[in-house]
Amino acid sequence: MAMATSPTPPPSSTQTRSAIGLVGLGAMGRGIATNLIKKGFDVVGCDVRAEAGQWLEEQGGAFRKSPGDLASACDAVVSFVVDGAQTEEVLFGPQGLAGKLNPGAVFIMCSTVSPAYARDLAPRLAQRGIDLLDAPVTGGAVGAAKGSLTIMASGPKAAFDRVRPVLEAFGARIYHLGEENGAGAQMKVINQLLCGVHIAAAGEALAMAKRQNLPLETVHEILCSGAASSWMLGDRGPRMVKEDFDNVTSAVDIFVKDLGLVLDAARDARFAAPLAHTAYLQFLAASGRGLGRKDDSAVIQCYEQPPPSKSAT
Repeated sequence: MAMATSPTPPPSSTQTRSAIGLVGLGAMGRGIATNLIKKGFDVVGCDVRAEAGQWLEEQGGAFRKSPGDLASACDAVVSFVVDGAQTEEVLFGPQGLAGKLNPGAVFIMCSTVSPAYARDLAPRLAQRGIDLLDAPVTGGAVGAAKGSLTIMASGPKAAFDRVRPVLEAFGARIYHLGEENGAGAQMKVINQLLCGVHIAAAGEALAMAKRQNLPLETVHEILCSGAASSWMLGDRGPRMVKEDFDNVTSAVDIFVKDLGLVLDAARDARFAAPLAHTAYLQFLAASGRGLGRKDDSAVIQCYEQPPPSKSAT
């Protein structure tokens, strides 16, 4: 049975500081780096953006230009890149990690990828003596900054136990879903199904309220006060009300990708997922309208069509 682990204290000043690799210093990765450094870990990071390296060094970390350049210094590497394609490049590209990590190293894959990719990746890394921990997260950039993410991990239990202090540096709820890689990715797929549906539903409700000329701030307050509330309504709703779509925490195109993974997994399982399909089409429509790089709350704009003419039958 999956169990949440209890927090462990940070390394004391008398313990050897552990060097942790971190690939990807975007909105999520920066929160992870900050918490690792606060908990006493040496962080060696890389990112394609030079300004990210400057930021990391200002926080007390070390920066390398490529994943391969940090491999020899780390027995564990946390990856927060966007998807499976970027993960493949991080591991097996010209400057990849896979050929340079020491045997016994753990690759902690926190990206949202398909369960099939996670299952296929594990034996490829095992051939090189590297353990894969398939460990996607939920909680967003806010959770990363606070160190309060939920981590849904699968992979060898011995590897999970070795890197648990690393996970506890940025996760408040940590679950081990079993030895078989892919279970973590499957759990994240189910998580993203609900997240995408909840955002789309919040947009639909608020757009309908707007059509009825109701005061949107009051509508949002009422909806959040009772049984209609959801975490996504509380978080994304204010952005929808204010039409604040340029302050991006998660983009529309992220949910085009993630709900695409949901539909792929559902098809493989011969499982009908009609609400996921509907939400996917709304995010796809938003992306098609040029909103792909806007905050995912911009999906509300797909509902905001001109009202019908009073003369229409």
